[in-house]
Amino acid sequence: MSVMRTALSFLVLFWACTLQAQPFAYITNQGGNSVSVIDTETNEVIKTIKVGQKPAGVVVSNDNKRVYISNPESHDISVIETETLSVIKTIKVGGGPLAIAISPDDKSVYVADWYEDNIYIIDTSTLSVRTKIDVGDSPSGLATDPNSSFLYVANRDDNNIMIINLIDNTIVNTIAVGRAPFGITLDTNKNQLYSANVQSGDVSVVDLHQQKTIKHIKVGDFPYGVAIDDKNNRLFVTNQRSNSVSVIDREAMETVKDIDVGEYPEGIELHPDKRRLYVANWFDNMISVIDINTLKVIDEVETGDGCRAYGKFISSE
Repeated sequence: MSVMRTALSFLVLFWACTLQAQPFAYITNQGGNSVSVIDTETNEVIKTIKVGQKPAGVVVSNDNKRVYISNPESHDISVIETETLSVIKTIKVGGGPLAIAISPDDKSVYVADWYEDNIYIIDTSTLSVRTKIDVGDSPSGLATDPNSSFLYVANRDDNNIMIINLIDNTIVNTIAVGRAPFGITLDTNKNQLYSANVQSGDVSVVDLHQQKTIKHIKVGDFPYGVAIDDKNNRLFVTNQRSNSVSVIDREAMETVKDIDVGEYPEGIELHPDKRRLYVANWFDNMISVIDINTLKVIDEVETGDGCRAYGKFISSE
């Protein structure tokens, strides 16, 4: 009997570890003050976690142990422990935290404050604010470089990207892009940065070696977020008011296709399997799952009210 009990206990433990190892998507629901946790193996919501007021931004730590959520209305950051899928800490931050990113070593979390025009840096060991950096008008997008100590900030109302050296927290350059830059992402292989510009309806391609914008690529209406598909040399861009995702050929630097998704798409991220793309549709309360090869929607997942998922919302394992 004891042998059977031990075997059953082992199987239960193995099953639990296997489930936990699946990549999860953490979707901020702004209208529901919650985060939907999606098991991407089954595309089902396995838990809904209550967080602060009007959550928007999200970043999963590189070791997959924590998820950080920005709550603009309650002016704080919710820290979720992935092992228990529960909030372990709430950190008060500024007047309107929105975009959120994390350092490659997981030791610092960067929060763009929309109203105070600065970047808060949170120490993840103490879960408290370490310092803040003044930036441009209405910072809305953040990106960290895994190969260097630079932080990139999209200043929406200044129409530029600011580069910060995190060794001494100094601004080293400011690069003009399109009108109202929002979501930004880095391509370390090409040494380029891509900026989705809400008001000019395009994506700016910034050459980081030359430190200047080299191309503006037209997309849909009110582009918001950008994801890179390295395997096929493409970009995917959510267009809020076109209810679509634009597919950009990075070699030709032009839009080659538009994929219809739900209403007002915002957050976008490529799954770790490199075969699926997840898109959060704010007004439809659901996630569109796109097949990378066919460029067609293959699944839809219902979430909470007002899903946004702005940031890195899928765990890497």
